[in-house]
Amino acid sequence: MSYRIPWDEMESWDKKRYTKSIGRYYGLDPDDKRYTPIDRGSQEKFDPDDIFLKETLRRANQDYDYRRAQEAAMLSAGDVEYEFADKKWSEMNDDEREGLKREEHIANKEAGMIPSPRFANVPSTIRSLEDYYNATTFMKDTYEDEGLGDNDWKNWFGARDQRAAVKDHYVGLNANNSKPPSDVDEPVSTTPISDKYAQRGAPLSNEAQQAQDSLNEYVSSIRDGSFNDSYTPNAVTSKQSFAKEMLDTQMKNATTGINIDNFSKQREEMKQKNLDNFNKKLYGNEGSTNYSR
Repeated sequence: MSYRIPWDEMESWDKKRYTKSIGRYYGLDPDDKRYTPIDRGSQEKFDPDDIFLKETLRRANQDYDYRRAQEAAMLSAGDVEYEFADKKWSEMNDDEREGLKREEHIANKEAGMIPSPRFANVPSTIRSLEDYYNATTFMKDTYEDEGLGDNDWKNWFGARDQRAAVKDHYVGLNANNSKPPSDVDEPVSTTPISDKYAQRGAPLSNEAQQAQDSLNEYVSSIRDGSFNDSYTPNAVTSKQSFAKEMLDTQMKNATTGINIDNFSKQREEMKQKNLDNFNKKLYGNEGSTNYSR
């Protein structure tokens, strides 16, 4: 079967062969007994319950190269003006309404822009054989039109490196389109940084940028500990001063409320009492000599 047979011109046996080819491409074996049950009297014995087809589509829908290529292609196409923005729904003819709902038309009119229809036939998910046919046609046409390789597109689906080349093409194209030219000066915003309507990510005015830089330095100094440097005196002097201050404080607390004269008197009385006790033990009650005088 030629790859270029339009989908709506494929016969049922063409689609059956196509299904088997896709399954093999994603690692399935069409000859597995699970897909060829005992003959139930039908002329077509292969996959009567669509088990093989469902698993094939599930694996195809997880094809990274295609999914990434489709996403990047849609982004690279961008938006275009909605061609029926100046028409009411009642003013549109059947051809203009084809494939369009009234709610969608109203939303498009309000937005004024719609996604580019360039890749409108490229499915975002693979739910049917026709989806996969359109997806692979997109990959093959891109590979050939953009000259992404020296070898011809392999079979129906392309080799792994060919599909990867298509993905890389659209990813790179989208990345290049999103980068501003280096020789174009970016506009400087004069919107106050506190303004709730300030554009996120917009360049700041000089005043706002200085304030932001100052804040960043303040936060960084707190994180790395340098914020406290100006409050930390010499280590040796600091320890000595601290010790002296603590000793003075303790002495002051210990002597607060003490009568010095009374304290001296009590000290002399205690001294005399201790001396009298010593004499008694040494000489006895009689003949003790009082040495305190």
